Amino acid sequence: MEDKKSNTLGVDAGGLDEELDSEEVTICSKDKKKFKISKKAARMSKLIRTTIEGDSSCNEIDLFHIEGDIVERIVKYMQYHETVRPREIEKPIKSNRMADLVDPFDAKFCDVNQEVMFKLLLAANYMDIKPLLLLMCAKVASMLKGKTPPQIRKLFNIRDDYTPEEEEEVRQEYKDILG
Repeated sequence: MEDKKSNTLGVDAGGLDEELDSEEVTICSKDKKKFKISKKAARMSKLIRTTIEGDSSCNEIDLFHIEGDIVERIVKYMQYHETVRPREIEKPIKSNRMADLVDPFDAKFCDVNQEVMFKLLLAANYMDIKPLLLLMCAKVASMLKGKTPPQIRKLFNIRDDYTPEEEEEVRQEYKDILG
């Protein structure tokens, strides 16, 4: 069994772990909502980590591009994963059920509507939170798994710009890749 108190995030705090345990940082969202989080948990984000490392007196970080409800979700994610290492997601994914791929917290975390899902994905990318980015990409992949192109277009509301003739031409051009 893995020690949940060990450096679960693969973050080298440079001997500052005790100091980080007691310190907090405030994250401010686009809509001026504020969320307190331990610096240790916040370091899961490379954006926050480099900001803190660049200015050790930094106690507040503005995320001008991310709405409060999304920041709140991300803070909860980082707090949970401060002590619980994110489970590695097998690639290619074996199931379209997230509960088969990740722990129960993460499965519930990414059980959201498409708008929130894509906002979380973009925020994870912007904040450079690799485990969250991988989780949200796995969620998208799980939605795609086993679907035909027309089903995917319908699911994600993607317009089909090809005429049947153009589609056949593309299929012929890439038949060795498409199988």
